[in-house]
Amino acid sequence: MTPHSQYASFFKRRHTKLLLVLMLIDLLATMVWFCYFDVLELNPVLAGPIEDSLISFVITKLMLSLPSIYLINKFLHKRISQIGIALLLAAYISVSIIHYYIFIKLITG
Repeated sequence: MTPHSQYASFFKRRHTKLLLVLMLIDLLATMVWFCYFDVLELNPVLAGPIEDSLISFVITKLMLSLPSIYLINKFLHKRISQIGIALLLAAYISVSIIHYYIFIKLITG
């Protein structure tokens, strides 16, 4: 029995690509809201770096996000990675909904 056939995996590699896209949307949207509309970063880990500089924010965000996405993708056949991607997708989808809400509020006044 190979490690990949232990059980049927629900999440596939396309889900890690979706996770990467959602993370990049969050990164760009946060920078736009912060720079042009003075919307504060709600994540306490990233609030300090974005106040310092955008470069600091981008580096911190990518250093926190990319290794975990890489590890989840590498061990996608493991149950812990399946749980991890489910939690991260739920979190980033929620954050994306918040970004869309902010966008609608800003354009409608």
